[in-house]
Amino acid sequence: MNLTVDAINRQNFWTDKESAELNEEFKRRLGVSGGNVPARLALARSLSIDTPPEMQGGREKTTKIIPGDTLFGTDEDFRAWVALIVQSAGKENLSIEEFTALVDAHWRRGIHSLDEEWRKANQDYSAFVQRLTDLAGLAKTGRIPEGGNLFPGAKTGMAVEINVPVGEISEDALTQERISWVLNGAGGSPHSAIMGGVGSGKTRTAAAMLTSIREQASTVPLLAFDFKGDLSVDAAGKGYKLHEVFGAQVLKPPKQHIPLDVLALPDRDELTVSDAALRFRDSFAQLMGRGLGTRQRQSVHEAAKQALKSNSSCELRHIRDALSSIYEEREMKEDGATGTMQEICEFPLFRPVQQPASFFQQSWIISLPPTVASSRRAIVVNVILDALDRHLNSLPESETNAGGSREVRIVCVVDEAHRILGSKLPSLSNLIRMSRSKGGSIMLISQSPDDFSGEDQDFLAEMGLVASFTTNAPPRRAGRILGKGADLTKLKRGECLVKLRDQSTRRVRAWTQS
Repeated sequence: MNLTVDAINRQNFWTDKESAELNEEFKRRLGVSGGNVPARLALARSLSIDTPPEMQGGREKTTKIIPGDTLFGTDEDFRAWVALIVQSAGKENLSIEEFTALVDAHWRRGIHSLDEEWRKANQDYSAFVQRLTDLAGLAKTGRIPEGGNLFPGAKTGMAVEINVPVGEISEDALTQERISWVLNGAGGSPHSAIMGGVGSGKTRTAAAMLTSIREQASTVPLLAFDFKGDLSVDAAGKGYKLHEVFGAQVLKPPKQHIPLDVLALPDRDELTVSDAALRFRDSFAQLMGRGLGTRQRQSVHEAAKQALKSNSSCELRHIRDALSSIYEEREMKEDGATGTMQEICEFPLFRPVQQPASFFQQSWIISLPPTVASSRRAIVVNVILDALDRHLNSLPESETNAGGSREVRIVCVVDEAHRILGSKLPSLSNLIRMSRSKGGSIMLISQSPDDFSGEDQDFLAEMGLVASFTTNAPPRRAGRILGKGADLTKLKRGECLVKLRDQSTRRVRAWTQS
């Protein structure tokens, strides 16, 4: 068959099974949803090598294919790719079969070359990007994309004013005035709490708000903890597929590892290590229900310090092993602390593939349904929030535009937040109180104002938006959050009470039954 535009567009392209699996791995590393992105990067890497790729036959092919019009794009992109590949062949009048085999060879060589560069960069996203820009000569030509990122969905936020509607309608129920919340306005708070009983529409409203945020700040990444599965499917049947909106990778631990060096430290001086060990101990203590006794607290703290000092990529299993050794040395009997540590380490939850700087530039939905043991769910949320808190606080303040709107670097969502509210996690409190200047935005989705009863008043005062649909919460609890006289039992379907920071509470129509 002759090599024509139609023939290439209709052709399916593939590579061998091993290379295809590596291509899938790079989707996770780069935080992209389409396999054509790492495939194109692999082709570009191979085409930059002077020698021709080795043509091999008889290898096991993958069942994963990419159509030609998806792999090469259209118009100028298509013509550029085809011209480069044909030129690399060193001959004229290629057949479609020869062209397909050449794409396979470049793809295979390129993806393995990228994997080598990834290892040389110590599996660090930023260092990996820098290596590729150096190889391509982009640093010398000044053609590095803004933010230093080469991949869609991996760039950080934008310093543009983000006006977020409260749901799909976002209308004052009394005046019909359009309501919006400036998420990142000067002097405001970018954090929100959305509450409501089962079936009230709180998740649907949150999904609509998150979609609006992404539409206005098209590169802001999402980190979501999904305890029910609502966020990684079509929320409320209204088209809110957040994994598609944000190009997010959905992870389901413990079946899938979370590729984050969750205990990474900027350095290993005594103060940094001790502080990280204390924070881990406090997070771990939340798993124990009644907390840790004095000797347990000392032992867990010491085990975390030893593991962090001794391992450049410290994992939970290292802390488990250190704790076992300490118990043995101190002739302590195994107890709830060692048992819980053994339980959470039964299946590896994390894999130290990415440093926080690269992980938190990408979008992730962490699925933690009730089928996952409660201790594993708790440790996943606690240590990731702790890693996010450390990462954001290591950054300079995010940029502001002329109007004072601050760049949003990440939106972090906790669905079914009552599972962690009231536990006074240091990381969650720090993120609520201190991440605004660093570009953090936290959204908590929960069932009732009662869920916040264990938090102090300052915690709630830091929220830029509080919205509650109908619940059976006592007026006293509702009034504490939404103002005196707030009644959540008489709201119509699709309505919520909304309080914006420093404003009076309003009844808002968020959505309507269709």
